[in-house]
Amino acid sequence: MKRFDLDGGLLLRQFEDTDADILFESVGSNYDHLRTFLHWVVPEFSLESSKTFIRNCAESSEKGEATTYGIFLNDEFAGVISCFHLDKHSRRMEIGYWISAKFEGNGIITHSCKALIAYAFNELKLNRVEIKCATENGRSRAIPERLGFKLEGVLRESEWRHTRFYDMAIYGLLRNEWKEAN
Repeated sequence: MKRFDLDGGLLLRQFEDTDADILFESVGSNYDHLRTFLHWVVPEFSLESSKTFIRNCAESSEKGEATTYGIFLNDEFAGVISCFHLDKHSRRMEIGYWISAKFEGNGIITHSCKALIAYAFNELKLNRVEIKCATENGRSRAIPERLGFKLEGVLRESEWRHTRFYDMAIYGLLRNEWKEAN
């Protein structure tokens, strides 16, 4: 099971069955913070939803389709980061993330993304990493911009979130661009 022990007490590790409670509690206590941009944050989200999510993450990882990590800072659950849409033939993947309001603005997602980008390019030998986020989500968009991703376009009204469609910004980073910058 892959894990990333990063500086400053930051740990990325795959979820375990015993994490269902902390995931459920975190989503509940961050409901308003997360709801706008995450389609799965709904009033019906339950402990069973957390358990199902963790099972689905394990299955996707076993199939080599995606890997999802809990983000922990000094053993406290802070958020989630995923590598998904992994396409080994085209050597690309997408990264998605969310963080609890309490931990926002501390560089945790940026640091976590750096670890997964390095893993993608150095160990998985991928050529491309993508991040897609709502154009209105300035905090989320700042992450790929800070990491040297290029804005490649906007998909107009491409994703439904609760009450309306959102435009999604597509950012891409190529292996050679990452190597030159690091």
